[in-house]
Amino acid sequence: MHISSYKNTLFSLTIFLFFFLSEAKCRKGCDLALASYFVPEGSNLTYISKIFDRKIPEILLFNPQVGNPDSIQSGTRINVPFSCECLNGDFLGHTFEYVTQRGDTYATIASLVFVNLTTEYWIQRVNIYVPTEVPAFVPINVTVNCSCGDRHVSRDYGLFVTYPMRPGESLPSLAAEIGVPLDLAEGFNKGFDSSGGSRIVFLPAKVKVPVR
Repeated sequence: MHISSYKNTLFSLTIFLFFFLSEAKCRKGCDLALASYFVPEGSNLTYISKIFDRKIPEILLFNPQVGNPDSIQSGTRINVPFSCECLNGDFLGHTFEYVTQRGDTYATIASLVFVNLTTEYWIQRVNIYVPTEVPAFVPINVTVNCSCGDRHVSRDYGLFVTYPMRPGESLPSLAAEIGVPLDLAEGFNKGFDSSGGSRIVFLPAKVKVPVR
């Protein structure tokens, strides 16, 4: 190969790698993340296991506080395990399949079914229907964001919870509740603005990974 051609090829490869690495926001995910699901009135583990496609015994492994699996208390939270993947090299998340019901819109699916673990925007991003004209009894994609941590912030945590904050909750109050320094919680949620539209944060898990 002529030296000038070699240099041109090397230059083109360098430019390609630069843009590839610049645009790729993630390159791999992690096997396990948790969704903090705020149990709505009338819900039960059978329903929760269905919408998240996780078996009840698997969910119970991460919820030792649940005394009676046949009757979980509304207004409490349970942890639902799922895999956290790098989707399209763009962001970390997991896409669940949900079969719509009569009257569903992207907004109600986000707020009532998945209880703010996702948003109308994220559901609309991965589906083809008009947000307010979603047909009944069709499968749609529901994407939930997740985190695998940040080794530059801390290497001590390997399991993270996608946590939709409720009214009255804040990152400082949650950091105090789970027993981590506020600067650590902020480090895992860079750019988080509690006054913004999304109130989803990623918290180091305080539950132990079950030994299988």
